[in-house]
Amino acid sequence: MKTNVAVFYGCRTVEHEVSIISAVQAMRAINRDKYDVTPVYVTKNGEMYTGDSLFTIEEYRNLDDLLKKCKKVYFVREGDNVVMRDIEKKMFKKDVATVIDVAFPVVHGTNCEDGTIQGFFEYLNLPYVGCDIISSAVGMDKAVFKDVLKNANLPVLDCITFRAREYVAEKEAICDKIAKEVGFPLIVKPVNLGSSVGITKVNTENELDSAIMLAISFADKVLVEKAITNLREINCSVLGNADDC
Repeated sequence: MKTNVAVFYGCRTVEHEVSIISAVQAMRAINRDKYDVTPVYVTKNGEMYTGDSLFTIEEYRNLDDLLKKCKKVYFVREGDNVVMRDIEKKMFKKDVATVIDVAFPVVHGTNCEDGTIQGFFEYLNLPYVGCDIISSAVGMDKAVFKDVLKNANLPVLDCITFRAREYVAEKEAICDKIAKEVGFPLIVKPVNLGSSVGITKVNTENELDSAIMLAISFADKVLVEKAITNLREINCSVLGNADDC
């Protein structure tokens, strides 16, 4: 029997649309000779849907029409298995339970990539692809991750972090601190988003407030660090299990 892989994507995040594109690409790439693929689209309000129409990227142009073609589902552990069941049971139709062998989260951003959806899988005791809860949470929070790297004696840029309410109450003091301790040019970032959402390079003090307000519109916590103008970007992918480390 083939392994049934449930691909989870979408979710309550500003990177919702990026997740859809990534998931459709991933589902098309999975070897169907070895795996059955069950799409699980999570709407922005947390509802879960499945259906064959979810495999086609063009269908997402009209979400209302797309969801009418799909089934709303939920997941529950039954004995040794995790099963997917229909929420809306129709009269005279058999209640179908689909056994899920492994979850493959293709998610981006807060409320999913940050350990949230991994916690859901852990609760169900459902095997899943990718990082566990703590590594997902730490990896998404740029300020926390800097502290982890510093503790490992790896060089990182110093930064200033603050919350939205602190900025509203002490805007002038925070801007003065940033100008003195960080200097220009600098980068303003939401602390826990990806895909470069809400990030601004700031060259002068006049640009600082609008950049911070943009970041605050996406996240409660903001990180400011020096902009490195002459840099080389290196992406490092890690593959393996905890036992391999």
